[in-house]
Amino acid sequence: MKISKLKDGADVAAVLDDARKRSEDILETLRSVAADLRGGNSDLVIGVNGSVARREATSGSDVDLFFLTLSGDLAAAKAAQDEYRKRLVEEGIKMPAHGGVFESPLRTTQLTATIGGEDDTNTYITRRMLYLLEGEWVANEDGFNRLRLDLIARYISEDLNDHKIVRFFLNDVIRYWRTICVDFENKTADSTKPRAIRLVKLRLSRMLLYVAGIAAARQTVDRDAAAKREKLAELLAFPPLERLTQIHGQDAMMPVRALYATFLSALDREAVRSQLELPGAKGLSTPEFAQFAEVAREFKAELLTLLDMDTRGDPLMEALLL
Repeated sequence: MKISKLKDGADVAAVLDDARKRSEDILETLRSVAADLRGGNSDLVIGVNGSVARREATSGSDVDLFFLTLSGDLAAAKAAQDEYRKRLVEEGIKMPAHGGVFESPLRTTQLTATIGGEDDTNTYITRRMLYLLEGEWVANEDGFNRLRLDLIARYISEDLNDHKIVRFFLNDVIRYWRTICVDFENKTADSTKPRAIRLVKLRLSRMLLYVAGIAAARQTVDRDAAAKREKLAELLAFPPLERLTQIHGQDAMMPVRALYATFLSALDREAVRSQLELPGAKGLSTPEFAQFAEVAREFKAELLTLLDMDTRGDPLMEALLL
């Protein structure tokens, strides 16, 4: 099925607005069920990552929830999580398969205290980075925001000079991006797992997340430590595409937004998505993947232009940057 690239501003806006509305509707359900379930319990922080958090949910999107506990009572948090997932299924919310890094609740201190070193596993860096780069609150908004500020404070010390970039944070964003690029090969080594859709998402939604993170870091230069923390918190509160638009402006972002809307619009069509979800490498040989690959190449080029990074056609420099 042919994937038509969106260019008209009205068409682009319509796709992005529809995805945002779908996401907001899901968020409303998530928050309503969570409020009913939690009552006055202020120990839990419930959040969501993925397409819903980024306000780009499509018809095939599931809901990537996470549970955190302030008190450290993991057993109680796990019981609440299981009940919550059960209630959401009853509401018709599509849940991800069991397993993975978000399967078990964490103590909030496990995110703030474990940055770097041997104990900073893929689970921790994934949960920490997604919390900061795309996470959205579902229950306990105050607790969610406090934790984000606590994490940012870990990255930006009081003695950081005004002219310096927040390198600690930036290095962790880069490390996360490289981690998911390497893990892609591991996760798709199994010949039964669909490779095409994972690769498309890596080249588009994951790359957007990465660029939106490094763009936010750039905005901290020439500010004192307190202002750096404030600016980073302000920008990270926006979904990635909106964050880049806040930084670079609507006009500069138009090519990026048009290509991303093309990606979302095509992914929302079952006939297209089903081809990408063929097992193993089968999806890589489909016309749909070939068209997505072209969109991804243009998307990468536009992101490099947006960041004012001229690789002069050198594939090594391009690979090092993105």
